[in-house]
Parts: sequence; C-alpha cells; structure tokens
Amino acid sequence: MEETESNKIASNTLVQMIGRIIILALSLVSIKLVTNYLGTAGTGYYNTVITYLSFVIVIADLGLFSVTVREVSKNPHKLKQLFSNIFTIRFVTALIATFLAILVANKTSYPAEIKNGLVVAALFPIFNLAGSVYDMFFQYKLEMQKVVLAESISKIITVLSILLVVYLHLGYYAIIFTVSLAAILSFLIKAIISRHELPFVFSFEKKIVAQILKMSVPLGLVFIVNNIYFKVDTLILFYFKGAVDVGIYAVAYRVLETTLFAGAYLVSSLKPLLSTSIDQDREKAKGAITQASTFLLAIALALTIISSVFSHDIVLFLSNSSFLPGAGAMAILGLTPIFLFLSGLFGEILIAKDKKKLLTILSIFILCFNVGLNIYFIPRYSYIGAAATTVISEVVLVCTSFLAARRVIEIKLDFARGAKLIFSAAMASAFAIISRSFGAYFLLNLAITMVIYGSMIYYLNAIPRYTIDRYLGSLKARRRS
Repeated sequence: MEETESNKIASNTLVQMIGRIIILALSLVSIKLVTNYLGTAGTGYYNTVITYLSFVIVIADLGLFSVTVREVSKNPHKLKQLFSNIFTIRFVTALIATFLAILVANKTSYPAEIKNGLVVAALFPIFNLAGSVYDMFFQYKLEMQKVVLAESISKIITVLSILLVVYLHLGYYAIIFTVSLAAILSFLIKAIISRHELPFVFSFEKKIVAQILKMSVPLGLVFIVNNIYFKVDTLILFYFKGAVDVGIYAVAYRVLETTLFAGAYLVSSLKPLLSTSIDQDREKAKGAITQASTFLLAIALALTIISSVFSHDIVLFLSNSSFLPGAGAMAILGLTPIFLFLSGLFGEILIAKDKKKLLTILSIFILCFNVGLNIYFIPRYSYIGAAATTVISEVVLVCTSFLAARRVIEIKLDFARGAKLIFSAAMASAFAIISRSFGAYFLLNLAITMVIYGSMIYYLNAIPRYTIDRYLGSLKARRRS
C-alpha cells in the first residue's frame, strides 16, 4: 500500500477501534443492566427478539453495502445519484421485510413475549438499515469515525434510557423499545452529520435501481446465508432448550458479537482499495492482503485471550452467578475471531473480483453444515454445543474461502510473524492464568495482560515495527499541523 493510503486506512481503523471500545464499554454496561433486571428467562426472550430482527436486517440488506462502496469507488461522479436511489431501496425493503417477519412470527407458536416484543422493536431494523446508507458513504470516504461518533452518542442515550427503565420498573417491553430508540437516534445523528455532503433524498430511477439490484442481490444471498449460520444457533437453542438456556448463552454470544468490530472494520476499510487495485495493481493488492492478515491475527488473538482466559470473570462481571454456566460457551466462542476475521478478508477478495457464484456456493455449503451440526449438538449439549458448532463452522469456512480466494490472487501469509503473534498470546495468557491463581483483581489482570501482549508484539516485531512507528509519526505530524 502507498504510505498515505496505508496511513489513512490505519487511521480510519484506529479511530474506529477507539470509538468502538467506548461503544463496547457502553454495550457491556447495558448487558449488565438487562441481565440483572430481566433474569435468565427474560434475557432469553430479549435476545431471541433481537436475533430474529437481526435476520430481518440481513434479509433486507440485499448485499448493498459491498456493491455500493465498490461502485462509488469506481464512479465517484455518480455519488449522489447512486445514494438517493439506494435510500429508496433501503426503506422499501426494510418496511416489507419487517412487516413479513412480524406476520410470520404471529403464525408460529412463539410465546407472547416474543410476538409482542417484535412489534415493540419493529423500528429497529427499519432505522438500522436506513442508517447503514450513511455507513456506506462514510466507508467510501474512509471517515468511519463519524459513524462511531453517531453510534457512541446514541449508545450513551440508550444506556441512560435502560437505567431509567430499571429505576422506574417499566418492565420487559420498555427494555425492548430501547433497541428501536438506539437505531432511530443513530440514524438521525448520521443524517445531521452528512447533510451537506449527502442530503437525505429519495429517488427512483428504474435503470439505476435495476442495475444496483442485479449486482447486489447475488451478494445479498451470500450475506443472508453467512449471517443466518452465525445467528441461527440462538433460534435453534430456543426451540430445543427454551428461554433460560438462551439467556445463559446470551452473555457469551453478546460479548463475541460486540467485540468482532475490531477485525470487521479493518476488513471493511480495505473495500475501496481492493475494489480498484485487484485488477489494476495486483502487487499493491497482494501487499495489502498480507499486511491485513497479520493485523487481523493480532487483533483476533487479543480477543481470544480476553474471552477464553477471562470467561468466568467476564460472565460474573456482566451478569450474576445464575449466568455462570455460560462461561464454558464463552471460552469456546473466544476462538471464533481467529478464523472469522481471516475468512472475512478472503471473502472481500472474492467480492472485489465479483465472484458471486463461488461465494453463493460457499455460503450455502457452510449454512447447511452449520445448521446440521447445531441440530445434532444443541439437543445434546445445549449452549456448549452451539458454541462448539460456531467454531467448527468458522474453521471450515476459513479453509474453503482461502482455497477459493487463492484462485483469484496469490495470497502470501506471513507465517513467521504469525508464529510470533501466537507466542506472544501464549505468554500473555500464561501470565493471566498465574496472576489469577494469586488472586489478582480481574480488570487489573486483564489490563496488564493486554499490555504484555502488545509489548511483546512490538519488541518481537510480530507486526512490522516500521508500520507502527511510521503511523505514530504521522499522528504526531498531524497533531503539530
């Protein structure tokens, strides 16, 4: 990558990560409030509603994010025209998908807590999808810090709303409504921030809409399948084991879900670069892929240390002893980022090369594999089986997606640096385990463990030290200017 572009991507990613750490902290506070207020069964109902509506978002997305960023990167002169049509597509598909989802749920044997909860939270998928149009715009401009700002403000207000609900004892449905509130606030803030560059305008130009949908729908199918397999375990767990087991699993699952941003945003930041360079400058694309894979492994291992080594402490910190059986599931799920981040990178390579058919085949295969494993393991091992199935599926996905991406472009993984990263993670984990045996306070132990891991990475040159030094130098220069 060229220095300025590399620094911009790194800056974009770092700012997002800092902002997301703030959002993560607020999310953990909300998890603590919700779990203690609703208990295991109430948390199970709550998490099932959120998961069900997440499927609505996935289905109504239609693969627009990747296609939009790619097309605007190639045709920046059509920016406002493309986005005004995408606003229309987003709202129409969101309304239709939400209405159908609620209609389908009311025809099932779901309890009232689920059916009514879906109605109360119905604005969540609509405004989430509308707000994601601004995410596309800011991703194209490598200004995702504005998205983080919007989501941080909305999250602060949401946490305050949950506190008010708990204080006034407003009940389960009031907690559910805070999910819609967060999506509405995030959308409004993004709209205000970008009003001069991207006005909120609806357009319907038949030719453009048809062209966008023709490109996006195959990717949308891939996106739907990938997300269904990642979330379907909650619905299967609810079907076989009920709300209490879903509630116990919810803490582990939510921790995984809220920490995955770290790798996802780095991969997402590469979209514009890969879209333009994978055909025009293959050496540049190869270098970006090699460097990104090393950074992704470093981030993933940090999350693995946190989730696996500290699983028992985290569950108690975020909930109470009634959720403690889920610590085993969290320890298993802690392995997921290692494989998920890399498979995401390989998937972006296939998207950049427009390999829709291959992506679809891979996604359907993984979905069938995952659902089959879940149906086998969950009745026997409950949430432990669900967690194990997630990890096994990710291992299979990273292997198959690597083989597919390698057919598109030569992928050089830096195994020497990877070994140094694994060694650093092992040493940091050993320190954490020994410190815990001496009764070290959880948060202090975690902070020192992360400092040790980061220091070892730097001094072993596990991540190219010159890139860190160069980036820190660019930040100092920018501050002085």
